[in-house]
Amino acid sequence: MDAKKILSWIALLGGEAVIIAAFILFRGGLADNILVLNIVVSSLVYGLFFVDVLVPWIDLGDKSQKKVGSLGLRWFFTWMYAIAAIAVMLVANWAYEWSFTLQMIVHCVLLFLLVLGFIASFSASDKVQKVYQQETQNRSGINEMKTAMRNLKDKMSDADGLPESFTNRIDLLEEGLRFISPSNKEEAYGLENSFSKIVSDISFAISNYSMNEEAIESNLKKLEQINQNRKSVYSN
Repeated sequence: MDAKKILSWIALLGGEAVIIAAFILFRGGLADNILVLNIVVSSLVYGLFFVDVLVPWIDLGDKSQKKVGSLGLRWFFTWMYAIAAIAVMLVANWAYEWSFTLQMIVHCVLLFLLVLGFIASFSASDKVQKVYQQETQNRSGINEMKTAMRNLKDKMSDADGLPESFTNRIDLLEEGLRFISPSNKEEAYGLENSFSKIVSDISFAISNYSMNEEAIESNLKKLEQINQNRKSVYSN
């Protein structure tokens, strides 16, 4: 355990000790069961705000940042619970004298609402992750197209005697990939796969451009058409 975690645990336990000591020293005429209930509720409120120090809510290694999407909800319900719980303790023990049973019921209801709030925040977190996964899948075909084009450009740099018109058309195709939007349609996946396959065929053929010129020209026209068609395909 590193120094930060050790200090965090010391701070957490120290704060908990202060809470318990304060309730015992200033208990007044509180019954034992109500005193214990107040200590438990106060400790829960304290722990909710302290937990991020020990277990950071943001995971920098998670590219989807799914927890960021639910952070607002989580803190909203945490603050609402904390305010309500403290208000109930003040009203029930100082403004009025509620029975232990009534206080217990109210605190259980508040805790139940807090759990529902956390369930909602976890659902939001899962939704963020699903959207990220879908976007990643939608971009996978485009990334493969770009990879295929990079491999082709590498092959072109090693090949001699390539016509300028050919290199210009390849440059235009590569530039056009920047303007393709991710899509979740099967049509998009098919076009992307076809594009990558044809680019690979051209990469293989340019080693002997003069002999394969006719086939390369045919494939170039197909690429230009596929590129144009793919630009017009968007997500549902």
